[in-house]
Formats: sequence, structure tokens, C-alpha cells
Amino acid sequence: MRLDPREVPGLPFPALLADSEGRPVAATPEWRGPGPGTLSYHTGFGHLLVAPDLPAPELDVLVDRLLLELAAATAALDGEPALQVDVLRAGMELVAGRPPSGQGTAEDVVVRATAAVRARTQHLQLEVAHPLPTTVVPAPAAVALALVQLAVNAERHDGARRALLRVTPGPSFWVEWSGGGLRPGVRPHRHPARRSRWGWAYVQMVADALGGVAVPPGPAGPGTLSACVGLGAPRLTLPLACCRAGRVERATEAWEQDPLVPVTGQLLQGQVAELVCEAARRPGQIVYRDLYRARACRRRTWVGLGPEGALARARDLARGLGHERALWRAPEPYATRVSALATLLQVALGDPWPAVPPGLFQELMDESCRRLGVQPPGRLDALVLPEPRVAAYLLGELGGRLVAEADAVYLLPAPSSEGDPLLQALGASGRLRLTC
Repeated sequence: MRLDPREVPGLPFPALLADSEGRPVAATPEWRGPGPGTLSYHTGFGHLLVAPDLPAPELDVLVDRLLLELAAATAALDGEPALQVDVLRAGMELVAGRPPSGQGTAEDVVVRATAAVRARTQHLQLEVAHPLPTTVVPAPAAVALALVQLAVNAERHDGARRALLRVTPGPSFWVEWSGGGLRPGVRPHRHPARRSRWGWAYVQMVADALGGVAVPPGPAGPGTLSACVGLGAPRLTLPLACCRAGRVERATEAWEQDPLVPVTGQLLQGQVAELVCEAARRPGQIVYRDLYRARACRRRTWVGLGPEGALARARDLARGLGHERALWRAPEPYATRVSALATLLQVALGDPWPAVPPGLFQELMDESCRRLGVQPPGRLDALVLPEPRVAAYLLGELGGRLVAEADAVYLLPAPSSEGDPLLQALGASGRLRLTC
């Protein structure tokens, strides 16, 4: 579906259409500029920026620090570990809502995917079909992580022991393997609230961010299955439909992949029909129902799937770090700092503070402080003690000291840390409780 710049103000999102040079072309009334969680979609001649309704700048403090540490760890490594962490870094940046960056070649993608597959699989042998096409590939490390997901799924769900990575002009990246039978189609919902599998969701995320297409596992020949990430002519991958006279007049392919909505030419029904009726009663305003939103404008109603908010992106990032932990090998102090930040992000998202028994705390705390160049605290008299890497990181960033009061442990930050964004991200204005 092509999007005319004159249609942009009617879209049901805070959105801006920019040309290929980044210059503003048109915007919706709600647009207030890019912020945490803003997504970029190819439109053919430019990009459509879509911002979340409710940004979470306090979470973005932790996300930014975590991504910076991953980048620093990548720069400190070499060889295969550097390639694996680079794949993790690029993937987590994309999951966090940062626009894909960098350019490379098909060889750059293949080298990174091969290194990462070795870390993520137990017995799978990945072969590469040569020669590789000489073509420019956007965000090669992020694309490599998508191919890793395809290879891991082949091993885990089909018992594959060998897979072939084939690159065709476009470029399109194919992973092929032997399979006894075709599994039911893998096509989870684009919104994190409606999906349970992280791996294929990431593949779809990469394709959407680069204006490409993700092809789920399907037959490629007798006893052979394949899946693909295709990066040909960029297309608008925002789930969006234009409705008129009780029907879907036109829609993006991303919209038509949603099994819960009517497609081009069909009569409106269900919650989409109800949403369009509500939008007609409030012309010019964005109206909401479930995960969808709509706006009536000039005898047409635009309906779209709501963008993932900053909170959902942060949850996906935390989940992705756990899902891809096999790719994480880094020297100190990066290993300790990334571990601490990942834990703090989960705490900020509502998880309980982790703890260790008193018998282990002092030994682990002394080691964590040594790695971060922090003065170890004195003995703490409490039955439950905080996770040492987290406590050492907070002491290094905020200063101050640890105190135990009524079987709880608190960080009393240095006065110079008052108003520090890290404290705000953890919901504290003064002392910070580190145990449940």
C-alpha cells in the first residue's frame, strides 16, 4: 500500500513522515518529536516515524546504559566472541526500539550468523552456500540474529542436525534443513501482548524494521523445509488499513497478516467495525479498542494496530537478553555491569529484588566491588542480602553506603547523587531499598 503525504495527518498515531534526507514532510496533530520507543517504517521514498502514546523515559535510562555497556563490551573483544556480542548488541538495540543502523555485506551477515549459531545450538552444523552475492545489507548484525532464530528453531522444533544458509539477490537470506513433516504455520501476532514465542517475533521485528518480509517455515522440496528473511524493495510494514463505505478499501500486507481483522475488500466486522463506528462519532480524534485505534478523516477511517509502548519494548529487551544469554561472553568489568543493569531493568519492570544468603554475600560482594573498582562495604547484619553485582554497581554509580535496618538492606546514596536519573528509574528519591 502506498501512503500519500496528504493522508498522514489522518493516521491514528503520533507520527511524522520524513523524506529520504530526514526532512519533515507531514505529521499528525499528536506528534511531539521522536522519543524512547519511536519506530521507523520504510515508505518507499522516506520513513514514517511512529511514537508510543505513553513514553517511559525513566526506563530508557536503564535501557540506554545497558545498550552502551553491550557496545563497549563488543569493542573490547576480538575474534568470535566479538562477533557473538555484536549480534546480541544489534538485536537488543532493535528490540529496544532503536532504529537499525549500519551497512555491510552478505559476508558480514554470514560470518556473524555462523559464529552466533555455534554458541546458540548444541549439535547443528550450519553450512553456507557460495558464492555470496555482492550487495549492500542494512544492519548486518541485526539480520544475523534473525537467521540465528531460524537455525535454532530448525534444531529445536524439527530436530535438524544440518542446515544450509543460502543468500540470493535482493538480498534474501534462506535457512534450509531436512524435516520429516511440516509443522503448523508459525506466524505469531505482531504485538507483544498477543505472542508467546520470542524467536520468531524477533525475525518479524527485523523484517518490519527494514521494510522486508519474514517467510515462516514451509516446504522447499522433498523432505526439505526453509524459512527466509527477504530485504528486497522496501515496503510499509506498519499494520494499517484504510476503511470506507463499510469495507477495507486498502491495507498494508502487515495488516492483512493479522488473523483477527478483515482484509482488503471485505466488509467490516467485529471490533474493527465497532471501532470505525466510534471514530465516525468523534471525527478527527483517535479512538481506541483493545490493541487497535482509528481516526475518521475526510470520509475515510484509518485503522491501525497500536505501536508497542516503551514499557513493552523494555520487557521484550529483558526477555531477549535471557533468550540470547548464550551469546554473552565478555571480560570484566562489562560482564558485571551488564548483569547488574539487566537485573535493575527487571526490577524497574516490577520483578522482586534478587537476594543471596548471608554465607555467600561477603565473598561475592568483595569480588564484584573489585571488578568495578568500588570500595567494599563493611559487614551487614541481615537475614536477606542484596545481589552483590547489583549492590556493587549502585555503589559505583551513586556512591554512599549500604545499611541494614530491620532485616532489610538499603543504599543511602551520596548527597551528590540527589536527583540522579538512575534513582528515578528505580522509583526512589532518597534511600533505595535493595531487598524485598
